[in-house]
Amino acid sequence: MTLKITALLENQVITPYKGYLISKSELSLLIQDEKTAILFDTGPDSSFIDNAKKLNIDLSQVSTIVISHGHYDHCGGLPFLSTDAKIVCHPEVQNERYYGWMITDKKALKFKKLSRQVNYNDFDVFFSKDETHINDNFVYSGGIKKKESKSYGVIVGAKYSSDFVKDEGVLMYKSKHGLIIFIGCGHRGVIEMIEFCKIITGINKIYAVIGGLHLRYASPIKLLSIRKYIKKENIQHVYACHCSGMWGRLWLPNAKNFSTGQTIELG
Repeated sequence: MTLKITALLENQVITPYKGYLISKSELSLLIQDEKTAILFDTGPDSSFIDNAKKLNIDLSQVSTIVISHGHYDHCGGLPFLSTDAKIVCHPEVQNERYYGWMITDKKALKFKKLSRQVNYNDFDVFFSKDETHINDNFVYSGGIKKKESKSYGVIVGAKYSSDFVKDEGVLMYKSKHGLIIFIGCGHRGVIEMIEFCKIITGINKIYAVIGGLHLRYASPIKLLSIRKYIKKENIQHVYACHCSGMWGRLWLPNAKNFSTGQTIELG
């Protein structure tokens, strides 16, 4: 069974489509096997829809939309989409969040807004903090459980709280070669996320990792540990896109770009 993945929005455009398709430092992937079409993230606006039209891709065939987490560059395109597809995501994608630092639970330094106002009541949404089986082959992880370490901003509510991006989840595909894991941004840690996928599926073989790995400004120590891990796990395909950065890709064994308009097939 072959899995087909098309980048509807990424931070660069594949050569034949340069000047024709839109590129942004955001993420939206269309993932298809013989029976199912899933949209993984939407980018920040309608750009993914415009690109799909230019590529003659009919998004009405998408049965499920998976939102990796509630940052605007992954869910901001939802208000532009008219769809009957079911949306699967963590309930905390609805959090209002900013880049900044907490001072107390009543005071914070807030800078850039990182969330986007999305009325989820307009859609058929299944909120889940835990793993969700979309069908026999596709699984949504729910929130990646790990010991909290790094805050990525501030959540605004009745009180301020640090944003550990607890809503970040991944999409997994069970291929005959092992798991294919789709990551939105990697805030929860690449190694931690992969290990969590092993636990909830019981599958220890990882065939491919595709998506944003949040390595643009990672330290050499962190990058070396991820490099060693990928080699040890013998992961055959790594498509490091979105927030992985050229710096991050340099450290990863056999890491490939994934560009807007590009389609890859695995399996």
